[in-house]
Amino acid sequence: MTTALLLALWGTGARAALEGPGREQFLRAARTPGAIVVDGKLDEAVWGTAPMFDGFVQRFPKAGAAPTERTELRVLYDDDTLYVGVYAHDSEPALIDYRLGRRDSLPRADSVHLLIDSAHDHRTAMVFSLSASGVQSDGLYFDDRNYTQNWDGVWDAAAGRAPDGWVAEYAIPLSLLPFPQAQVQTWGFSVRRDIGRKNEEIESVENPRTTNAVASRLGHLTGMEALRPHARWEVRPYLAARGVMRPQFSSPNQPTPRLLSPVLDVGLDAKAAVTSDLTLSATLNPDFGEVEADQLLLNLSTFEAFYPERRPFFTQGLELFEPVGMTSDTAPMSLFYSRRIGLATPILGAAKMTGTVGKGVQVGVMEALVTSPWQERDETAPDRGLHLDASRPLHLGPGVELPGAPTATTNYLVAMARTKVGTSSRVGGSIASAQPFEGTCRPEDQAPTSGPLPASCTALGSLAGSLDFDVKTGDSQWGVLGLLTASRAMAGPPERLLRDGTVLRRGDMGAGGYVRAGRFGGKGFRPEVGLDLALPKLELNAIGFQRTQNATAPRFQLMYAQPDGFGPLNDFFATLTVKPQWTADGRGVYRGTSASLSVDSLLPSFDVLGVQGTLDVGGYDVRELAGTGVPFERTGVAYVGLYGNTKSTRRVYVGGSAGVNRRLTTAVLPAHTDWTASLYAVMTPHPALQTRVEVGSERTRHGARYVEQLDESRFLLGDLDSRYLSLTLRQQWIVSPKLTLQGYAQLFTAYGVYGRYFTADSDGRSRIDLDTLEPTLLGSANFHDTALNVNAVARWEYRLGSTLFLVYSHTQQGLPTPVGEVAPATLGPKRLLEGPATDAVMLKWSYYWGA
Repeated sequence: MTTALLLALWGTGARAALEGPGREQFLRAARTPGAIVVDGKLDEAVWGTAPMFDGFVQRFPKAGAAPTERTELRVLYDDDTLYVGVYAHDSEPALIDYRLGRRDSLPRADSVHLLIDSAHDHRTAMVFSLSASGVQSDGLYFDDRNYTQNWDGVWDAAAGRAPDGWVAEYAIPLSLLPFPQAQVQTWGFSVRRDIGRKNEEIESVENPRTTNAVASRLGHLTGMEALRPHARWEVRPYLAARGVMRPQFSSPNQPTPRLLSPVLDVGLDAKAAVTSDLTLSATLNPDFGEVEADQLLLNLSTFEAFYPERRPFFTQGLELFEPVGMTSDTAPMSLFYSRRIGLATPILGAAKMTGTVGKGVQVGVMEALVTSPWQERDETAPDRGLHLDASRPLHLGPGVELPGAPTATTNYLVAMARTKVGTSSRVGGSIASAQPFEGTCRPEDQAPTSGPLPASCTALGSLAGSLDFDVKTGDSQWGVLGLLTASRAMAGPPERLLRDGTVLRRGDMGAGGYVRAGRFGGKGFRPEVGLDLALPKLELNAIGFQRTQNATAPRFQLMYAQPDGFGPLNDFFATLTVKPQWTADGRGVYRGTSASLSVDSLLPSFDVLGVQGTLDVGGYDVRELAGTGVPFERTGVAYVGLYGNTKSTRRVYVGGSAGVNRRLTTAVLPAHTDWTASLYAVMTPHPALQTRVEVGSERTRHGARYVEQLDESRFLLGDLDSRYLSLTLRQQWIVSPKLTLQGYAQLFTAYGVYGRYFTADSDGRSRIDLDTLEPTLLGSANFHDTALNVNAVARWEYRLGSTLFLVYSHTQQGLPTPVGEVAPATLGPKRLLEGPATDAVMLKWSYYWGA
């Protein structure tokens, strides 16, 4: 049945038109005899020779309607550069929003966006954005409709004020734009304009939000003659010097004395065109010291938290390795999670090749090698001498900064290829591996008589492969997408225990995947069905991200969508989702069912308001009693919450969410109500200044949670009540679009109190019901944590593509509760200033050469 549906959709797509309304639109570019000065003025006479286009239409809020303001577009080119000039007329120029932002963080203000599909494959479009204040940002549409800001390029642009509006002037190097050899170039092309105060979005081609496509609906830019694909290249060497002050002792109970360590790193980032459509990128000893720290959070679940990637080398081209139809943080499984690389062990070097080969075949290959020297520490006599090591030859630092235990030298590899099928569909495949070079861990190596475990016993390795498909009708509204994957455990200990009690041995194989079928675009009802499957021994987490395994989870979703408005509302979405779940190990243990209904709307004032209700009817958790697989009953939970924000183009806007949980009663635990709340406020008193304050807090009474295993068949559990409070401040001062100052601080506090303790018995596989729990006086597992993260960054792009960073960071943990004392049940940052702290100052310089 699935095969028949795929073939039917393929056939429908092949008969449908490849492109949208822009298929008949051809805008012409004119050749300029000399280079254009990019100053936001459009005052060179040659601009008058370029054909002028002003036939824009609204994309939002009234799709297809005439714009409320006029926009003029002109395009020029020479052998090296594409020049685009946009005159954004405005009947009320005093109301144009000129607020500033930093590079790649475009403010919600008046702006212009170029969308260019130079390969003309109808699936990929580069986006070049410029605000009225001159802030630049770039991104990429991939798979026709998905957008990422991770793509980055070096290009020039300027914004200028005019008596009746403003001007956006671009200079895009042709070396950034992959295009085939041809006498006359024809590219996919459109221009979008945002009119901030009106929340109005207009475009040079009709492309309403109701479509499930972008790149395939662009208009065309043509008339560019005798252009040759450029053999582009760029090189960025860097030098980073830092001073780090950290505690001498690793024990958090000994925060003093602190030692000052000087550290020096040199490295190189490089990029070159292998062909006009294929790019090779490489980095040697990369340093990401300017990247903001991860947000502190309280995770008491049995699932790993997902953190977004911020490191520039990995964000570039990351979209090629995303799970089909989803992103890594929303997909049930992903072969590649770049955060696995270089956080525990430094990266010596990495390289990746991305682009297209042949007609419509996308490829991506990335390889990274992590390695580090180590030193068994004598903390009473720390090694303060500076060291160079063959395994990390571009890093100079004292021995006290080295890891205190061996880490595995590991090679990470991920490769993918996808090809078009018919007119609007694709199929592909990927492989991913983490291969340690530390030999084989033997059983006797897992219990050394002295010293740390050898790296061969702490390393994790795996090999995984997948096939994926994304089959759509020609209008991109209906489709089937999915992924089938398999894994094999490699290296590491002879066997290890997964959270649900599955024993994973070296060489074991697992399989899984997901599928979604339904309507993904258009107005009205969008039905969708799907299935997520992960067999017990599927293990992708050595290089990928897999939230859980041993699960079979069908899903049913019905959305009612009105992207162009519903009555007085500017848009409206209502979504009902039902997700039951069972184990996939043959036992068929019922893991619970959740049903949720969410309603999202954009009010006539352009404020956002949403409501969500969820009912989780409970079931049996096979992950709670760590490593045993014993099914443990959990209670049902009902949740209702509100969320929203005011119009984000205001000088002061606020947003947040609030919700209540009602945990259902059991024989041993009474019903109770919990809450969660978050609030943020963004203040822009001046276009160059922005302050964002965030407050988040939550109380959750979890019911009976695992504390420890008393013996082979007996468990200790506790009625856990947890709370957290997070205060975050973000300050931004834009001296100019090239010079920015940023500040970030987060104060986080959390505590957990076990009200009552219970014991439970199981023979190792039989279920434990809540009404069988026995009260006990055993146990004392309360906790209190507090931490402070501070980060300040000055960024100066002193020439195109070249930057200078000055970074200060401070991290501090609260002093642990003394042995014998009860952890305090307070959200105050108790003993924070007494705890261990690390301060670092870094100066990082990079220089860009490119052609």
